[in-house]
Amino acid sequence: MKRRILVWTLLLTLAVLPAAARADVVIPGQKPPEPAEVTAAFAELYGGDFVEFDPTYTHALDGPVETALWLYPGAAEPLASLTLEGCQADQLSPCYVDDAGRFWGYTSYLYGYRFVWICLSDPTGTGVEPDQAVISQVEARAAELEAAERTQVVLAVVLVTAVVAVTLLLILRFRRQNRGKH
Repeated sequence: MKRRILVWTLLLTLAVLPAAARADVVIPGQKPPEPAEVTAAFAELYGGDFVEFDPTYTHALDGPVETALWLYPGAAEPLASLTLEGCQADQLSPCYVDDAGRFWGYTSYLYGYRFVWICLSDPTGTGVEPDQAVISQVEARAAELEAAERTQVVLAVVLVTAVVAVTLLLILRFRRQNRGKH
């Protein structure tokens, strides 16, 4: 009976830990959320081209402005659209200028959305065309990052399973030795 409880507790722990790591609220000792694979891939591929904020765009988000949020500059479509009021564009960092000359700002959190880009040249996103070259590069790199993450998860599960199995075998062995002595 005790073995079953131990096994079920371990399995439940393994099932719950990954979900807790992705929660919106970060508690002490918990790993903070990470950007989507495509956002991280864009930063990895184009991070060398990031620029400082251009003061020309300081008032790009003044007043109520319908704003498109993107996972990365040049993406096929916006992640969401919302009305911003009182958002300070100069707080967006890093920034990026795409091949069409549009100026983008990045934020790690904005009204419930994490790790998004805003086109400060065209906040509504109506004139933003998808950049197929960027999309193909970012999606390919994101697939590589996702495959690497899956490999790490599989390796971690295998290692934890091996430790649990060895521990159970040692417990059984010591129990048998103790029964033989009594």
